[in-house]
Amino acid sequence: MRLMGKKALAVSILLAAVSSNAVWAEDTALQQRVERLERIIQGQGLVSLLARVDQLQNEIQSLKGENESLTHQLGKLKASQREMYIDLENRMTAQAVAVQVPTTVETIEPKVIQTPVVESSTDTETAAEPESVAVPVAVENGEAAYQAALQTLRSGQYEQAASALYAFPEQYPQSSYLPNAYYWQGEANYVLRNFEKAIAAFQTVIDRFPGSSKVADATLKQGFSQYELGQVEIAKATLTNVMQQYPNTSAARLAKVRLERIKQQSN
Repeated sequence: MRLMGKKALAVSILLAAVSSNAVWAEDTALQQRVERLERIIQGQGLVSLLARVDQLQNEIQSLKGENESLTHQLGKLKASQREMYIDLENRMTAQAVAVQVPTTVETIEPKVIQTPVVESSTDTETAAEPESVAVPVAVENGEAAYQAALQTLRSGQYEQAASALYAFPEQYPQSSYLPNAYYWQGEANYVLRNFEKAIAAFQTVIDRFPGSSKVADATLKQGFSQYELGQVEIAKATLTNVMQQYPNTSAARLAKVRLERIKQQSN
């Protein structure tokens, strides 16, 4: 019995020693790992890495700020270019009006009516000489009113010209100047940026006077007006129609230029 007790005691001591060694080994491994991390930190490796990460984040934020600023400036530049283009186009339209509007009014020659020869009742009296009497012919075509309205338009009084051109069809419903009067209604409203009224006037030319020489230009400026109203796809279709229906004309060339500009602005 004593022998067995001594053996158990020896085994217990051995196990305790082994356990103590295992614990010591774990503590040593943990201590080594802690020391390794301390060396990394003391060597500024992790600190440098964190500092670099912070620097990169700051640079990203700075680039985002610059990008937002550039985007804002680009938007302002586009808006400025658009305003400059609209102003230039208005000036060109006004100049075109000044060039196209005729400055003279055709005069109408008075008819000359010959009075019959009055023969004398006696042989001694001589026959009376024929007299010429000038009788003016009434002007029902409204030419003077039309020319006056165009002169007002040419002088840059667009609102007054538009009012006169609106009154013209009511005053002279059978006038041969009606297609032109409606066309210049549209031009005056286009310069005034009343684009919906301009489109209506141009459409009147297209619908009521399909044989007029103003139809191509009316369709072109209708497309311009649609674009100014933001109806981009409709404007593109209208301008394409001008190129197809009226090839080899100034209207078709201007339609092509505008379509190319629309494509550039949409990119």
